Amino acid sequence: MAEKEETYLSETQLEHALMCEKHDLMPVDITCEDCEIFICSKCVKEDHKEHCWNTLSTAATLKRRGLLKSMKKIEEEDIQRLENQIEKASQQIDKNMKICEMTVLQLDNHYDVIVEKLDKIRKKHEKTLKDSLKIQNAEITRVRGNLEEQRKNILGRVNSLKENGDTMTDMILLKTHKDLTKLLKLSTQDDNIEKYLYSQQYEHECINEDMLEIIMGNVSNTPKTMVTETDAFQWGDHKIYVLEAVDNDKCFLTNVSFAKVERVDKSGEKDMKLSIDINDVCVTGKKVIYISDLKSKSIVNLSSSGSVSTVFSTDPLEPVGVCQTLDDQLLVTLSDTESAYYKLDSCSKRLLRHVTLTGDVILDYTYQEKGQNKQFTWPFRVTQNGNSDVCVLNKVSKSNGELLILSFSGILKSAYRGRLEPGGFLPEDVVCDSFFSIVVCESQSSTVHLLSPAGKFLRYLLTEKQPRRHTTLIQRCIDVDIW
Repeated sequence: MAEKEETYLSETQLEHALMCEKHDLMPVDITCEDCEIFICSKCVKEDHKEHCWNTLSTAATLKRRGLLKSMKKIEEEDIQRLENQIEKASQQIDKNMKICEMTVLQLDNHYDVIVEKLDKIRKKHEKTLKDSLKIQNAEITRVRGNLEEQRKNILGRVNSLKENGDTMTDMILLKTHKDLTKLLKLSTQDDNIEKYLYSQQYEHECINEDMLEIIMGNVSNTPKTMVTETDAFQWGDHKIYVLEAVDNDKCFLTNVSFAKVERVDKSGEKDMKLSIDINDVCVTGKKVIYISDLKSKSIVNLSSSGSVSTVFSTDPLEPVGVCQTLDDQLLVTLSDTESAYYKLDSCSKRLLRHVTLTGDVILDYTYQEKGQNKQFTWPFRVTQNGNSDVCVLNKVSKSNGELLILSFSGILKSAYRGRLEPGGFLPEDVVCDSFFSIVVCESQSSTVHLLSPAGKFLRYLLTEKQPRRHTTLIQRCIDVDIW
């Protein structure tokens, strides 16, 4: 990268600029702090009477008083922050290389069981991985270069102010200081170096001699699913049990100790309160709202005016989770009250039911494949992925649970039981994004897990070390953001 020669306004240029363009022959001798511009005395009277302004001499005197202190702060804090980010960029490159090497190793190990003629396919995938690494790290190198350029520019202005601040004209002093402030603001734009994490994943299937391409697996980018806190408000002191978005502004909320469900906006303002013993809420694409009502043992509908009507009864079973299917029907998790929780026996009646919008049963998901063994100990949350798979959160004890991924016909495809979280893996909610990736909230370790469509762990979207209000539940309905 060619270095740019630093240019500063000369005193001749500044003296010429001291004449007001709006009012001919009027000297520019005032600075408006509100508008951050230099003006003349006529400008003050016409457009800036209510603004905060000072003469150039007064403004420069005030600025000089703390000049060395502010420059020292920039050197000790802001420059140090930039240097830390540059170091992070270098570390990210090394980290990406290690991730790439591990992924390539997975590819090579899997290749060992395949005949020699598949070597061409192996090299194709390996090249894709390394080309992606090159592109990814080239982007980080570009960001690092920008950070280094910013550091150089800032240090140049800091040194100029330290060495010449007392001898600069008022205009040069103020202009140089404003330029420095702008550079400092720009220097915060590339703070998140972690977003350039190497994103390629290598996935493979069990060996099948008739499908060699599938055997070699697939190289693809990890979905760029991100979690960003946009708003936050305090809602009680207890753990939130239901959180479901109605639209971009409102959601339904209830916690483990609250007898009612409320509709609130992002500022925390309430506009609806319902006396329903609620287990789950489903907002369809057409904004129809279905609620699993524990007290009446039924699925109810909530109108826009707030009136509640029964859609169908689930008696004698209690409805727990409810979601819309891709074909505009419903999936409901059901539980009995007679058998012991977390027990798989012939008496328990805990299942997932596919129903029409009027409650007609289409299919009950009860048993495991090839046998009469019950599948669920306590299914409590359910959603359907865009690839038609059904994702069910199933509690197996008070401190442990699992994500079961079923085909739409009810065949168990995979199970995810966490990453050896301290205290057990207890998922609280599950959603799927537009890439068919699965996002699971885990309450005991305060983590949000991003999984592949097959249920393979990809990365943490949030961990307990990251600042946020809570990660107890994820909204379902509007992308995959913490609401």
